[in-house]
Amino acid sequence: MPDSKDNLRMLNYDYDDKKHLLYWPESARLKSTKPETRGSMHYTMPGIKEEFVRSPIDHRFQDSFNKFFTSYDLDLNQRGLVWFIKKGILEGALNGTSDMLTWLGQGKDKSGRPSEVTQITMELWTLRFQLLLNLRMHAQLLAELAAFEELDAPDLFYQYKTSNKTGSLVPFAMRIIHAEALRFSPFPWSSLIRIEALRLQVEQIVNIFRMQSAPTSHVEDWEKRLECVKLLYVRVLHELGEYKISIKMLDKVRQETKNQEEKIILTRALMRMAMQAGDEKAMNYFAEKANNISSGTNEMIVHKAMRSIFLGSNNHAYEYISRVPITDDSAVTPQFLNTKAMIQLYSGKAVDAVRTVCLVKPIIPGPTTTNLKTIAELCYSTATKDELMI
Repeated sequence: MPDSKDNLRMLNYDYDDKKHLLYWPESARLKSTKPETRGSMHYTMPGIKEEFVRSPIDHRFQDSFNKFFTSYDLDLNQRGLVWFIKKGILEGALNGTSDMLTWLGQGKDKSGRPSEVTQITMELWTLRFQLLLNLRMHAQLLAELAAFEELDAPDLFYQYKTSNKTGSLVPFAMRIIHAEALRFSPFPWSSLIRIEALRLQVEQIVNIFRMQSAPTSHVEDWEKRLECVKLLYVRVLHELGEYKISIKMLDKVRQETKNQEEKIILTRALMRMAMQAGDEKAMNYFAEKANNISSGTNEMIVHKAMRSIFLGSNNHAYEYISRVPITDDSAVTPQFLNTKAMIQLYSGKAVDAVRTVCLVKPIIPGPTTTNLKTIAELCYSTATKDELMI
């Protein structure tokens, strides 16, 4: 998500500013359309599935929601989306996309009916899919994503309707989600086919930009996108249980990465993957590499604490985590707090562990909420636990 003032234009950004990022080779479906019929047909007809229109949000935030989403006002609505996302109230943001898409003719009961596909609606759908993914509403994600087929319909290209713009209306984030989404279907391995196709397409674009001697910054932007696809490949393989292939691929990405900070982050990620798989040899190998390039940093101290937990040495883990200065706001990250909570839990201090996890702000649905719920079940009544989860 864009930062600062760009947050307020995440849906209606300027075409010329993003032109090189909107480039996409014309699909076979677009090429097969007759010039005289271009712009007259509707191919992509999305809509919100009736049973997925609303998601319950805490009553404390209902007034704020009503303030931002009374009617279609792009600037006000965008501020509302940003506000709810920053607060970690993803259900509120999801409901905001429901209202906005309804006002734009792509709401309830509109799936399969002609409507105007624009930059703003495509950005809204992309944001909605990101929210559904984060909220783990996978059935809804697959149901609503189906209308976009293989993202190759003629009306998903600017040049289908206008002669002065070219490129794809499909945000790259939607391509990433589209490639991964089948992981949540009855055919999870099919996601790898989409990811591989996306990787080849992005590699093609990188090569085209290089051959055309495009500005270095443009080439680098697409190289970053290519790296995102490779990391997606690794993540999906890992989720599908292919540990050896995924760790080998991620190590290859790590070695090819030019940015030193990214290399450090990837090395630590490899260490965590090895820990999760119970591979002590690989964990120690990547821990040593990570320590060589980031020794003494707070992040490395946290990872040493993780390794001590893995080895069953809670005293050493506690010693490491205590070295991180809690007076330094930049050091007290969600990763630090979650690690500290695990150490407290394994030391028999479940109540302290719950208090530590509660320091994560905002608590966004995902691993943190899972940890909080799991730990709270060990030391709180059902009523108290439910109150914590609000």
